[in-house]
Amino acid sequence: YGKSLYDGYEVADKVADCSFGEGDRDYSVSVTYTDMAAVLSSNGPVQQLGVLGCEYFLPCVEHLADKLAKCAARDDTFYAKALENARNLLEPFITSNMGAVEDSLVCHFGADSDALTLLDLIKQKITSFDDIVDLVNKYLSPDTQESLASGARSGLYSFLEGSNEFCDAECISKTSEYFKDLFTATHDAETCPTIESYCGGCQNNADSFISANADSVPCCTQTAMDSIIGSLQSLIEEYGDLLSKIESAVKDTVTEADVSVAGYEALKAAAMEQAGCLGDTYDELADGDCA
Repeated sequence: YGKSLYDGYEVADKVADCSFGEGDRDYSVSVTYTDMAAVLSSNGPVQQLGVLGCEYFLPCVEHLADKLAKCAARDDTFYAKALENARNLLEPFITSNMGAVEDSLVCHFGADSDALTLLDLIKQKITSFDDIVDLVNKYLSPDTQESLASGARSGLYSFLEGSNEFCDAECISKTSEYFKDLFTATHDAETCPTIESYCGGCQNNADSFISANADSVPCCTQTAMDSIIGSLQSLIEEYGDLLSKIESAVKDTVTEADVSVAGYEALKAAAMEQAGCLGDTYDELADGDCA
């Protein structure tokens, strides 16, 4: 089903379509909240993927997690061997496809673009899998690596537990219906014509719907959202300083290569602003009683 969606949206053709040199590129967003509501309609792609996920994907992941845990319990070197096998698979794959990546960047951004400069920089810094390991060891102490691995394992089991509860409560259709109505109410031709910017008109429309329909958010939806947001906040609190350190090092390296970070900083500031507005709306949803 996922492949049919991929083929239907012609992703491969769009990626292969060269656009550099064809005049100014239009980066404006045309998707509306009405479009998003349509995707959430009964028997739409989101609901179909959700049902298939509950029926097939979730049991498959649970089975895989159980198998991996048993293998690791029997063999202390299991994950080290798995990493080495991954290395043996990835190195020739990356090497054989590097030319295609370069061609794609030239195709979309031009031979003198910052994108190609960044790729060359990466190729200089990372010449083998060992270089990646060295970078990880540079920024992550053994204790931090163990903490991340332990957190990933516990996070996986929490995800599986929460997903089972979500599926058992038949929450896919309930959540889809609620957000379909929310997105429909958020759209307005004048105040919220597209999803490009949430702050302002779109947020006001969404918050008005939530206020007018207080206590109607499904309890299972509220529980799932609380779990996701709580996990993200925990990660930010625990690893925020580390991420800032890595970000600073990357920006310094990029600047040394004469690539401007002004665009990145502008995007980051805009993203933070939008995230703040979305966070305010989430608080509105989380603070109310549920149905």
